[in-house]
Amino acid sequence: MKNDPRVDAYIAKAAAFAQPLLIEMRKRAQQACPDATETIKWNVPFYVLNDKLVASMAAFKAHTKFGVWQDMKPHMVDASTPAELPPAADWAKRLKAAAEHAKQGKQGKSASKPSSKKSPAKKASAKKPAKKVVTKKAAKKRAKK
Repeated sequence: MKNDPRVDAYIAKAAAFAQPLLIEMRKRAQQACPDATETIKWNVPFYVLNDKLVASMAAFKAHTKFGVWQDMKPHMVDASTPAELPPAADWAKRLKAAAEHAKQGKQGKSASKPSSKKSPAKKASAKKPAKKVVTKKAAKKRAKK
């Protein structure tokens, strides 16, 4: 996986406490998911495989957030210090599972057949005619005629 220069810039702009955390988590994502593409989405770094989100990371004023994604459902971890980072082996296991899921998802979509079931027809609802609302102004006009 090549480093995206926008992610380099993101890390460089992050607070000093966050930079080593972002660098470590970037390294972990690259090792666990070498086929993923590093990019920026929604102004934060993401790792994408087969057009599916696999991992993300973000830096804030007082903490960082790291996520592993499956089916748009992230498993998120907050950390402010290196000690708060998840164990490398556990995180790698999650990342590899998400990458495998992303690979399977892409294959499953192209291999699946379109559904032959038709959607149920909507029943025509019997609508009552709307009541006419007569304003005071309209009532005065009618009274004058």
